[in-house]
Amino acid sequence: MRIFITGATGLIGRRVVPDRLERGDHVVAVSRDASRANRLFASDADHGVEVIEGNPAIPGEWQKSIDGCDAVIHLAGAGVVDKRWTAAYKKLLVDSRIDSTYQVVQAIEAADRRPGVLINASAVGYYGDSGDSPVDETAPPGDDFLANLAVQWEQQALRAQEHGVRVVMLRIAAVLDEGGGALAKMAPLFRFMLGGPFGSGRQYMPWIHWRDVVGLIDLALKDAQLSGPMNVAAPEAVTSREFARTFGAAMRRPAWLRTPGFAMRIAIGELARYAIMSQRVRPAQAERRGYQFVHPELRGALESLLRPGPGGASTTTTNPGNPASPMSISTTAGSVGTISHSAKPGVPPVPVRLLVIDVDGTLLRSDGRLSQGVIQTCRAAERAGCVVVLATARGPRMTNWITQTLGITAPTINYNGAVIWNPQQNTPLFHQTLSPQIAQRIVALARSTSPRIMVAVERLDRWYTDRIDPQFEQLAEPDAIGPLDAFLSAPVTRLTLLGALGQVEPVLRKIRESLWQSRDIALFHPDPQVIQITHPMADKAIALQRVARRMTATQEEVMVIGDAHNDLGMMEWAGFAVAVGNASEEVKQLADAVVPSNDDLGVARAIDRYVLAR
Repeated sequence: MRIFITGATGLIGRRVVPDRLERGDHVVAVSRDASRANRLFASDADHGVEVIEGNPAIPGEWQKSIDGCDAVIHLAGAGVVDKRWTAAYKKLLVDSRIDSTYQVVQAIEAADRRPGVLINASAVGYYGDSGDSPVDETAPPGDDFLANLAVQWEQQALRAQEHGVRVVMLRIAAVLDEGGGALAKMAPLFRFMLGGPFGSGRQYMPWIHWRDVVGLIDLALKDAQLSGPMNVAAPEAVTSREFARTFGAAMRRPAWLRTPGFAMRIAIGELARYAIMSQRVRPAQAERRGYQFVHPELRGALESLLRPGPGGASTTTTNPGNPASPMSISTTAGSVGTISHSAKPGVPPVPVRLLVIDVDGTLLRSDGRLSQGVIQTCRAAERAGCVVVLATARGPRMTNWITQTLGITAPTINYNGAVIWNPQQNTPLFHQTLSPQIAQRIVALARSTSPRIMVAVERLDRWYTDRIDPQFEQLAEPDAIGPLDAFLSAPVTRLTLLGALGQVEPVLRKIRESLWQSRDIALFHPDPQVIQITHPMADKAIALQRVARRMTATQEEVMVIGDAHNDLGMMEWAGFAVAVGNASEEVKQLADAVVPSNDDLGVARAIDRYVLAR
């Protein structure tokens, strides 16, 4: 599909764009800051993304790009909780939604080939305060500022029906995302044991995990019978008190400090009224359509986002016989949101032509070694005509011994998708980088906060530093030691910061506040002494699609074996997904099959059963 998206760099948009790319769609993204959007989506390297500069609330050349698109996803609008409400900001909240929706529908009307569907953002604020009564999409609107805004917003979108366009209005609840939104505002309060319920604590708080937002948008795109409003909210209704208690448990913090209504009004003004409203929202439309929620319960949703770190970072795994280095530390990244597999086929739908295996935690045993049985079955798969691809957070240098042992010649996915590497020629086929300006800013911020923190600059299969900290003497020998300015004048694949506990934590806070919350980087904290930073759109799943296209393998011909959060996008996209026994519960639930753990020849059994037996 060719999909036009507004608000592409926002909290939801930046999740939707890579998801559509994973599914093979072409994305046309309109942004008021095209240079930022180009950096975010690496559009110069990924021809599946086309960035158009323009303000959706103002008519312009951007409107011509809707012509020929199959669908429009309209997400643009000023953030409701981004600023204290003044008369001017309330006007912006209205204008940014009503005017932009009007202009989008005008562009649809003017198009020679109109899209088939308009998916328009709205909000559960449509219902106003509904108390303890459950409300579904048939409930009437409320009578307050946000309810009236939502009504006007949806009325503008419904104008597209006059032009033969199906319209779906997403009434979105509070989105839980480790990259920003409500979660980012609440986490610091709980971290410092200041968290608790708002107001009485008895009011209901509708919520939704970002993966389900993306999944429901996919449902709206694909289900031609779906039209009108759809509540984008999780099926588990919780009160403010229950939400706070669950949030505190996920962060291992108490949730005892209630914030009374009067204090909220002093702190955030008129917005406080809406923070203590009760809305017991039911996703009736989604449930009727058979949508399987990835996170139907709050506890699992919060734990997936808050434990053990940003993006669900895992712990370090290195291989023996190769000294640990910044390039051998394995992390997991927040992956693209998708609909969970609901029907598990039991066997691959067609013979497997492309087998993708995660390295740390899946291919390698817990001691970092390769089992002989795994070596033999990987080689047998290659002889049978199946291409074996490794996907890892490691750099190419730390993957070489594995590809050589297995006899693999296919490209490898490195740095969690930032690099696709040709192991035969030792050259990159794809490389997504941090700009020198961003890298320099990170290093300056780190060193000004903790002068003794060690910086490792990683570029493809090489790494550089200005000094080796004695506590990290086990690291592999750097390719050069010298002034960092010399290594930061060119784009960087990954920055790794290492230091003692007291050095790392303040740096992590500063980088989160300055760069991570603004989505300029992807941030991983796999170990208390390690911070890793890559391009914000580096993603294994998108890299897998690039490899599949290169190998001319269809989606159905791809099988993925994985164990961690950053494997979820690959596993969802593949025709058949296998989890090893030591995988997280989220991965096992998504997988089509589960085999024994990495220490019990799980990969070998998966290859025997699903590749060689076919």
